[in-house]
Amino acid sequence: MKRKIELYGRLRDAGLGSSVVVDLPSPVTARRALSILKSSFGPQSVLLKGCALATGDEVLSSSNELPAGRLALLPPVCGG
Repeated sequence: MKRKIELYGRLRDAGLGSSVVVDLPSPVTARRALSILKSSFGPQSVLLKGCALATGDEVLSSSNELPAGRLALLPPVCGG
Protein backbone atom coordinates (compact mmCIF):
# COMPACT_ATOMS: atom_id res chain seq x y z
CA MET A 1 0.00 0.00 0.00
CA LYS A 2 1.38 3.42 -0.95
CA ARG A 3 1.71 5.79 2.02
CA LYS A 4 2.65 9.46 2.06
CA ILE A 5 4.99 10.37 4.91
CA GLU A 6 5.66 14.01 5.74
CA LEU A 7 9.26 15.02 6.41
CA TYR A 8 10.51 17.60 8.88
CA GLY A 9 13.71 19.22 10.16
CA ARG A 10 17.02 17.95 8.81
CA LEU A 11 15.19 15.67 6.37
CA ARG A 12 13.72 18.67 4.53
CA ASP A 13 16.94 20.63 4.94
CA ALA A 14 18.81 17.82 3.12
CA GLY A 15 16.68 18.42 0.06
CA LEU A 16 14.44 15.37 0.42
CA GLY A 17 11.31 17.47 -0.03
CA SER A 18 8.30 17.90 2.22
CA SER A 19 7.14 14.28 1.89
CA VAL A 20 7.90 10.88 0.39
CA VAL A 21 5.59 8.19 -0.90
CA VAL A 22 6.65 4.66 -0.06
CA ASP A 23 5.08 1.26 -0.63
CA LEU A 24 4.47 -0.39 2.76
CA PRO A 25 2.83 -3.72 3.50
CA SER A 26 -0.29 -3.68 5.64
CA PRO A 27 -0.15 -4.19 8.55
CA VAL A 28 3.35 -2.95 9.27
CA THR A 29 5.08 -1.87 12.46
CA ALA A 30 6.88 1.44 12.81
CA ARG A 31 10.18 -0.47 13.09
CA ARG A 32 9.61 -2.27 9.77
CA ALA A 33 8.40 0.92 8.08
CA LEU A 34 11.59 2.74 9.16
CA SER A 35 13.66 -0.13 7.77
CA ILE A 36 11.84 0.13 4.42
CA LEU A 37 12.33 3.90 4.44
CA LYS A 38 16.06 3.48 5.09
CA SER A 39 16.45 1.22 2.08
CA SER A 40 14.51 3.63 -0.12
CA PHE A 41 16.65 6.63 0.95
CA GLY A 42 19.89 4.97 -0.21
CA PRO A 43 23.01 6.89 0.87
CA GLN A 44 20.88 9.51 2.62
CA SER A 45 19.53 6.85 4.99
CA VAL A 46 22.08 8.08 7.58
CA LEU A 47 19.71 11.03 8.07
CA LEU A 48 17.13 8.64 9.54
CA LYS A 49 19.26 7.78 12.58
CA GLY A 50 17.19 8.61 15.65
CA CYS A 51 14.07 9.51 13.63
CA ALA A 52 10.60 8.41 14.70
CA LEU A 53 7.29 7.99 12.95
CA ALA A 54 4.34 9.94 14.30
CA THR A 55 0.67 10.51 13.67
CA GLY A 56 -1.05 13.83 14.25
CA ASP A 57 -1.51 12.82 17.90
CA GLU A 58 1.45 10.70 19.02
CA VAL A 59 4.95 9.47 18.37
CA LEU A 60 4.78 5.76 17.58
CA SER A 61 6.88 3.20 19.41
CA SER A 62 8.78 0.75 17.24
CA SER A 63 6.26 -2.03 17.93
CA ASN A 64 3.18 0.06 17.04
CA GLU A 65 1.39 -0.84 13.84
CA LEU A 66 1.01 2.15 11.56
CA PRO A 67 -2.52 3.50 11.71
CA ALA A 68 -4.41 4.85 8.73
CA GLY A 69 -4.18 8.58 8.16
CA ARG A 70 -1.46 11.17 8.47
CA LEU A 71 2.14 10.04 9.09
CA ALA A 72 5.23 12.12 9.72
CA LEU A 73 8.91 11.28 10.04
CA LEU A 74 10.41 13.33 12.86
CA PRO A 75 14.15 13.77 13.44
CA PRO A 76 15.44 13.89 17.01
CA VAL A 77 15.21 17.27 18.70
CA CYS A 78 18.15 18.74 20.60
CA GLY A 79 18.35 21.65 22.94
CA GLY A 80 16.06 22.76 25.63
